[in-house]
Amino acid sequence: MGRELEIETDYIFDKKMEKPQRALKSGDWKSFKRFFQEDKRALLETFDLAGNTAIHIAAISNKHQLLKEFLEMLSPRDQWHALRRKNFLRSILLHSVNVSVEIAKVVLNCEKELPPPPDDEIDPREMDEKELPLLEIRNFIGETTIYRAAVDGNLNLLKFLTKQVADLKKHFHRSEDKVSILHAAVVSQRLEVALWLLKLDETQLDGTLAYEKDDNGYTCLQLLSNMPSLFRSGTQFGIVKQWIYDYFLPKFRYQDDEDVVSSNVLIPTGDIEKGENNIKPHISVLSKINSAIWNRLGKEWDGINCLLKIKKKNMLAEQLVDVLARRDNSWQKSFIHKQRTPKISPAILRSKVSTLVKQSQPNGEKQCTEQSTYSNSEYTPLLLAAAKGIAEIVEKLLELYTQVINHVSEDELNILHVAVMYRQRDIYRIIKRTGALKWLKYRLSASGNSILHQVGSMKFYRTRHKAGIAYQLQDELRWFFRVKKKLPNYLIQHFNDDKLTACDLFENEHALMLKEATDWIKKTAESCSAVAVLVATVVFAAAYTVPGGTDPINGLPILLSSPVFLIFTIMDIVALASSLASVVMFLSILTSPFELLDFHKSLPRKLSLGFGFLFFSLTTTMLAFSATILLTIKLEKEKWTSTLIFGAAFFPVAVFGLFQFPFIMAVRDLSKESWKKIKKVLPSRFKPSKFSKRIKKRNYRD
Repeated sequence: MGRELEIETDYIFDKKMEKPQRALKSGDWKSFKRFFQEDKRALLETFDLAGNTAIHIAAISNKHQLLKEFLEMLSPRDQWHALRRKNFLRSILLHSVNVSVEIAKVVLNCEKELPPPPDDEIDPREMDEKELPLLEIRNFIGETTIYRAAVDGNLNLLKFLTKQVADLKKHFHRSEDKVSILHAAVVSQRLEVALWLLKLDETQLDGTLAYEKDDNGYTCLQLLSNMPSLFRSGTQFGIVKQWIYDYFLPKFRYQDDEDVVSSNVLIPTGDIEKGENNIKPHISVLSKINSAIWNRLGKEWDGINCLLKIKKKNMLAEQLVDVLARRDNSWQKSFIHKQRTPKISPAILRSKVSTLVKQSQPNGEKQCTEQSTYSNSEYTPLLLAAAKGIAEIVEKLLELYTQVINHVSEDELNILHVAVMYRQRDIYRIIKRTGALKWLKYRLSASGNSILHQVGSMKFYRTRHKAGIAYQLQDELRWFFRVKKKLPNYLIQHFNDDKLTACDLFENEHALMLKEATDWIKKTAESCSAVAVLVATVVFAAAYTVPGGTDPINGLPILLSSPVFLIFTIMDIVALASSLASVVMFLSILTSPFELLDFHKSLPRKLSLGFGFLFFSLTTTMLAFSATILLTIKLEKEKWTSTLIFGAAFFPVAVFGLFQFPFIMAVRDLSKESWKKIKKVLPSRFKPSKFSKRIKKRNYRD
């Protein structure tokens, strides 16, 4: 854990440092250097409130020539003190952020020529570090310079410094909490550093870094299983960004080059072919050109640059998972031998069921079906990744190990339990695709919960992006019935240790959501019905106010022969019919009993249809209005002013649709559901062909 640093000092900022600080702020390095040439003893004095000296500043600013000149201004004894001088965080020069290899060379070359001064000239607090090389001196949390370079992601410096020491293991753990350097790189999301460290550990050390645990008991793969933002499955994009990400941006892969000083690079891997000994990949010219184009675009547009960074991070995370997953054997410790017998509940009256529900929740507290929260290290990367919805880790483990899908935790949860309780639909689809669903669904947890009980629990519920609380409740009901279809009847009737079936638990846990959804849908229906009635009133009145007037002799509209008048008539009738249809839908919602099952299909469907009719009536009303203007001022269709008026008429509709986009998405979802139902009743010969590739099922069972 973090350590608090107690600083005991009577330090008061020296005003004479204001001049070099102003020079530093303005980037005037000549004035900065001139000040310390005139007062060389000031090089060892405190420069800023962090306790740094001017020599620290030269190193932080990556001015290796300036650092070399500053050191040459000092005597050998002062040089020794300057190189080991610590700031208030007890960090020396090489602990600084973004120290370059050139800076490290200057410091280490200077150290070789300096003997330690007499003991009476050394601070008593630093006597223990008198004989230590600079690379072995630790800061206040026990990090050496090598460890600090890994945390900062300074891979070039890390590669250089590791060549300067004989025993790397001294630098691979913090002295305060014993956290490994690989854990620190993963936590700080320095994925390139983590990949390089794993290769170094495998080739030069004992290869145990991947198996080590931090002070909380997590391995590196478990840490990655708690970081969904590192993976594509945990990154949300809009339609345009998703399209660019998936189909245009190049793929990247970390390639370690053997040159110590040069940078490790992310190479594009669009059309990769393995070269000699399967080590150096051959990259096609098209991939290089594509990568160069997008890198250039990234320099011009921040949005493209952000997408490139995200894709590089995602690719690196997948590559790191591939390395760590091959060394993971945590899933082998399984409690699959534990198995509970289902209990079928007797016929209980509904009044007694409600009494049991109240008894199971004293003081109105929410029912907790499982004691675990998947926040500790007792769970394998497979279950942690399933809980977070990281499909890349789950798929990689399933690909490498045929029996991993049968893993059961100590509290008798398998991957299906975890995917269902956390509403991770992608993980559920992966399990279903493997064909393992047919035997995983029979598992009962330590609390006697089936997978349907896990759906009923709200303990692990996470709100999905839906238009309103009513659609969220519908989503929960859909998920419940989707899982219910896969279970046999005796498991549906099974009751857990709290004497509750899955249906009872669902009603109990979703009672508050039902109340909120009822209030929300009532208010929405009332507001929308008022707007629909207003639109109906306007278009009804417009039908009797004919544009251009009527002939006083025969009563016919004067502009009857105009095609624009026909558009006005059709749009006005459609607007009136649509608005009245939406009023009927909203009124049917207000007269509903608002039972739980009503939110499965009936109420959300009525609300979506009502809103769809209302939006359509507003659109046709605007078209009727535009036609009226054209008839009134007698504009010609070839004139540009006609187009301008039509555009102005559609502006309110566009604004309305933009701000009500979630409702439009709900209407789209309703259309998809309707199309699915239509396809079910069609004969097979009339069903549309499936062009998508069928995914082959792997048998993960013996």
